[in-house]
Amino acid sequence: MQGIPFVTDSTVGEVNAYAACNEQHMPLMAMTDGLLQIESYVAQLRATDEVFGTPKLEAYLRYLAKNQRPREPIVAPPAGLVDPVQSADYRKVVRQHQLLEEQIAFVLGHELAHHHLGHTGCANGQSGQRDVTAIDVLRRATRVVPFINMPNEMWADEVGVWDLLTAGARRQGYHWTEQGALLTLDFFSRLDPLTLDSLVFAFANSHPNPALRVGPIQQTA
Repeated sequence: MQGIPFVTDSTVGEVNAYAACNEQHMPLMAMTDGLLQIESYVAQLRATDEVFGTPKLEAYLRYLAKNQRPREPIVAPPAGLVDPVQSADYRKVVRQHQLLEEQIAFVLGHELAHHHLGHTGCANGQSGQRDVTAIDVLRRATRVVPFINMPNEMWADEVGVWDLLTAGARRQGYHWTEQGALLTLDFFSRLDPLTLDSLVFAFANSHPNPALRVGPIQQTA
């Protein structure tokens, strides 16, 4: 899996991540800008809640569910929700980085797992080292995802947690935990009513119900 490139997908309003093959049948992994934005807001507000005992993440998720529209930019926290003093607090900033790294590490570990487990059919020992161009992220034409294969998704979760915790244990100082995985799934489960016709439609169509994934992830960790 070493060298499989990570690319971002700028599709407005889409919150997703995927393992794919390009037109040359070479592997890549991708996250949409929308998911990266969501993960950053969740990490920021969860860290604030942990340090200051506030309910800001809950407030943001309610606000997002009410105001997000399909194919539109991700709704930012409303004015006044983020306190400048709390936002700059050293303890909060450190915790925010820890949570964000854990979230992204789980997502990318999950997508690498799809290649490693042979779900995409395009890794086959190839490192993927090459220049990534716009053609690589023509999503509908070149994605090779598990075709709504829920058992494969659960399997990738398990291997993704192993990736996350193994990499995290090798870090200096703070060691990653499964908290980032659980935060990511909590976001999707809390916005379940939104999934039928909005920003998380693609994710909901290719992944099991988030609530069903929590137990196996905790057990694996």
